[in-house]
Amino acid sequence: MKRKKTLLILSLVLVVAVVAIVAEKAIAQHVDKINTIDEEVFNISEEDVNQVTVTKDGNTAVVEKVDDTWKNTSDTDFPVDQAYVAEIFKAFESVHASFIIDDVEDYSQYGISNPEGKITFTTADGTKEIAFGSFSTIDEKRYICVDGGSVYLIDTDLLEKLSGDIEDYLDRDKVAGYSQLTAMRVTGASKANVVYDPDGKYTYTDAYNFYNVSDNEHQPLSESKVLGYLSTLTHLDLSNYETYKATEDDMAKYGLDNPTLTVALTGEVPADDEDEDASVKSVNQTMYFSHKDGKDKAYLCFDGSTIVYTITADEYEDVLKANYEDLRPDEIVSIDWTKVAQISAKIDGETSIIEVDHSGDGNKYSIGDDKIEFVAATSKIDGLTLSEVGEDYKKGTEELAFAITLDDDDATLVNVVMYQYDGDSCVVAVDGKIVGLCDRSSMSTLREEITSAILNKGKDQ
Repeated sequence: MKRKKTLLILSLVLVVAVVAIVAEKAIAQHVDKINTIDEEVFNISEEDVNQVTVTKDGNTAVVEKVDDTWKNTSDTDFPVDQAYVAEIFKAFESVHASFIIDDVEDYSQYGISNPEGKITFTTADGTKEIAFGSFSTIDEKRYICVDGGSVYLIDTDLLEKLSGDIEDYLDRDKVAGYSQLTAMRVTGASKANVVYDPDGKYTYTDAYNFYNVSDNEHQPLSESKVLGYLSTLTHLDLSNYETYKATEDDMAKYGLDNPTLTVALTGEVPADDEDEDASVKSVNQTMYFSHKDGKDKAYLCFDGSTIVYTITADEYEDVLKANYEDLRPDEIVSIDWTKVAQISAKIDGETSIIEVDHSGDGNKYSIGDDKIEFVAATSKIDGLTLSEVGEDYKKGTEELAFAITLDDDDATLVNVVMYQYDGDSCVVAVDGKIVGLCDRSSMSTLREEITSAILNKGKDQ
């Protein structure tokens, strides 16, 4: 029995050896011919193609040209992104390879028999097809096969530029890439009427470029907050939608016939390359939002579009942050101290008048004939910010007041009064109007700094 078992094992070893020898001879007889090249191996022109078929990741997308416009073959109402298709042609207008493999005996060793993707261009003369195989083990370049013939190694993985999912071809709306926002009007659940007017003379300072226009009053806005809000709109996730061919009934169904919020944008974008007469052009866009309290999603549609998108309730809440209180500058005042003529400070009923001398290097401050160190106080005034914005705060006892007279033809006066509110905050009024709350600690530090400067006047003379 032991002898028979030994003979059986030896027989199996012999069979394996014979198979290996045969395989080796077969490989030796059918080695594919590989040559180094640097040449164009495929080219295509969008003008010549009437249909494109892409298969990838188990999906197949087919678009066809109808009256010079690319359409989804399975649903012509589907809005195809023409620029997306144009990018495909840009990638394949001239394909270069670094290696060519002729006389291929076994396409499977290059991944071509079961390709990771395919693209087929249909023209009046027939079809042109590229199959995408695996990567080479040495240099990680993609194998491709053109029209079932030779196999090539390409330097750029063109398969990355393709999608077999028709959803990726959808011409989704987007907020324009404004180089300059010039106006923004928000109505509905939030309200703002933003204008860009860098040359406007609406306040004591020229530090602001954006204003909220309300009752003929121009209220300065924080440029970073305005542009931040525009960024919020730009980065809304529009990957989910309800329909791409909305009717009037659909608009009513999603509440967009009577939106809860409307945002209208006007601005400048770079002009098209063919427009040689202008570097920028004006673009207007209007976005409609709809949301019901308690719902976890909201709806959005761009004016002129038939796509109804869904966004989260949290995203909708961010879009609501467009009121003046949301966009107002944080700083209580914005002062150019080189243009200040005088400062008056009132503490505990006592008022001190501080003169500013601009001769020489830097400002010099004095009370009467006595010099004072006031630079630290001006820095603390610059650092005063609002912790809450609003006008409906009940003011208590006055704790600090200061007025800044500017060195201009009108001797413009900026008045700031800070009142007791609670242990943490003070009510702030600017030019007689309550604007919100600030941290009490900031007021106390400024009050101490001004008091110290006044008490130590003339000591360093």
